[in-house]
Amino acid sequence: MNEIEFDNALSQFLNDEQYEKTSEAMYSLVRDAFTAGWKAAMGSDLKKIIDIDRR
Repeated sequence: MNEIEFDNALSQFLNDEQYEKTSEAMYSLVRDAFTAGWKAAMGSDLKKIIDIDRR
């Protein structure tokens, strides 16, 4: 497979509806995991440290 064929195949793959749905699902998972971690950190002693550093 030459570079042009590869680029075309990759482009078709990235433009596929199934890829789009999978990408959205992965983004949602990562965002939810980050949100859970953020909420956990803000409910812990870490929040006190962060608040002190902002003053």
